[in-house]
Amino acid sequence: MRRLVWFLSLVCACATSCATSGRPADGPGAQRVERREVIMQTRRSGASVTTFGGDGSVAFEFRFVENGRGPDIRARARLAADGTLISYSAEGTQARGMPVHETFSVEGSRARWKSTEEQGDVRLDGPAFYVPNNSSPEIYGLLLAAMRRNGDRMRLLPAGEARLEREREVTVSSTSGAKKVLVSWAITGLDMDPIRVFTGRDGAYFGVADEWFSCLPEGWSPAIEPLLAMQKQLADARERAMAAKLAVRSPAAGLAIEHARVLDSELMRWLPDHTVIVIGDKISAIGPSRTTRAPAGARVVDAGGQALLPGLWDMHTHNRASDGPLDIATGVTTARDLANDPDLLDDLKRRWDEGSAIGPHLLRSGFIEGRGPSAAASKITAETEAEARAAVDFYAARGYEGIKIYNSIKPALVPLLARLAHEKGMRVSGHIPAFMSAEDAVRAGYDEIQHMNMVFLNFLADSKTDTRTHLRASLVAEKAGDLDLHSRRVQDFVKLLVERKIVLDPTMYVWELLFVSRPGEVLPELRWLVERLPPQAQRQYIMGGLPVPAGREAAFRRSYAALLAMLKMLHDAGVPIVAGTDAPAGLTMNRELEIYAEAGLTPAQVIHTATLGPARVMKLDRLSGSIAVGKAADLILVDGDPLADVRDLRNVVTTVRGGVMYSAAAIDQALGIRPRAPVPATAPAARP
Repeated sequence: MRRLVWFLSLVCACATSCATSGRPADGPGAQRVERREVIMQTRRSGASVTTFGGDGSVAFEFRFVENGRGPDIRARARLAADGTLISYSAEGTQARGMPVHETFSVEGSRARWKSTEEQGDVRLDGPAFYVPNNSSPEIYGLLLAAMRRNGDRMRLLPAGEARLEREREVTVSSTSGAKKVLVSWAITGLDMDPIRVFTGRDGAYFGVADEWFSCLPEGWSPAIEPLLAMQKQLADARERAMAAKLAVRSPAAGLAIEHARVLDSELMRWLPDHTVIVIGDKISAIGPSRTTRAPAGARVVDAGGQALLPGLWDMHTHNRASDGPLDIATGVTTARDLANDPDLLDDLKRRWDEGSAIGPHLLRSGFIEGRGPSAAASKITAETEAEARAAVDFYAARGYEGIKIYNSIKPALVPLLARLAHEKGMRVSGHIPAFMSAEDAVRAGYDEIQHMNMVFLNFLADSKTDTRTHLRASLVAEKAGDLDLHSRRVQDFVKLLVERKIVLDPTMYVWELLFVSRPGEVLPELRWLVERLPPQAQRQYIMGGLPVPAGREAAFRRSYAALLAMLKMLHDAGVPIVAGTDAPAGLTMNRELEIYAEAGLTPAQVIHTATLGPARVMKLDRLSGSIAVGKAADLILVDGDPLADVRDLRNVVTTVRGGVMYSAAAIDQALGIRPRAPVPATAPAARP
């Protein structure tokens, strides 16, 4: 399953992508019903029903269940003659369980909207399309239809502008063998990547397709494969162009970064005025700048006293192609993927390693899940011993570094999966399966636990608690603050983790978002970032967290404080902590690390969790994780002193991934992200 918050944000985005063309019904008073099925990977998980009235009205119903949760939206809209919205209203629940109450209306030249998250009132001076925050399934299709009537550019409400481009045609087949020619349309301006929707040649909306989520007319699931193939061709071309434009490759003589404060990762101190020389993708020399000379013909970068650190590691990701540039711009040069479509993941690794697309080094853990209505969608599942063996063999044959066990795996299979993986030299990590305790999972062979909530569920859940639902988050939000961290039971569990050398990937940003964030508010610590994003992309950060029962807000905050205290206690006890976001790639890495500092870790300890620490966990510390001769040339230039304040890691200026340089500002610009705060005059200047 995808990381929790990222997945929930995707659910909203995908739900709104399953749109209709907005065609009127045939004749006054006529009604037309369009039915689509929601397919998570290869499993039908829900449905979308759209009813068009002959009077310009449209009614939507959309729901699905994936991994024990999902949106349930009922909405009504009325269309103007040009296809824009005159009115819109929605009720129901979004994927996190928060109630949905949203309205929009146009009266004369004014447009007004109000939802749990935001409200506004603006004057209209031309066509504009409101994009609901808690969207019903058909909205983007209506937007597509409106843009085709009004031109290829459209003002968006609350803010922004959409642009439309007709791309390619592709022929698809239904389950009955019927053929249909579809047209791909790219809508940009809604996010940092284009949103692709498909219509017939007549312009009637058909559906969307994605490796994880597809919404297509009933009986047309065979269309997914050719639609994915076409989209991949388009995306690959876009990524190749971006890589060709933004990658700065050095000559054969190498790259020399002079006059930098180089981080000694063993002693956690700065080596002042040092030069690092890179030949190919390896570090070949390090020394004082006064005595370490750049090779003749090398590219030289004057760091001007800026900090040079090893590239960061994000140990909890679920990658898509668009995540790569976001990671590199943030200084993440190595990412561990903890659940993905294996074909997609393997292709990403290949393209990022060969440089035809921008992205970090990828480590892969294979996702293994059970089956059933509460299970997450997965191509690889295991319900029997034979299937468990086949699952481990599948990932081992592809060279994966580990497996990730998920919520619906039968507890009885965990010892077998762990033994088989260890025999193949693979790590074992994951969620704690439902009806199993974290202590039992550790004794059964886990090497690592993902998510801090799983630690608390060891004490708050029992063998009857179904943690495949919202309970795995809400139970911790309600009760973690009441757990005595110094009790014998807790302390004995901590000792077990230390004795078994269990690693924790806490994903603390996820819990800050779910426990503390409220609808309509951007977390104060993220405002510096969110205000730089495209207007529509900013809106995912105001969705809020879990629903808070009346009078329980203080309890939720107390529980979040308990998670911080547990993090510090585990770290001090000797449990290795590795930094992982499980959230929008790159964009939340800084916040994850800053939370560790707020929990009480020193800046040096925080940096260790994202550099040498994870390299050691993955047994790659001889090759990466610090700046040393012979190690990978994965480096970041930072304007500031992260050893004094980890917030300075926000100021990545240049990232070197395998010897190839990237300007963080140039990547941001390519993605539509506004510039960071001005960099001082000491910004590095490169000369050939």
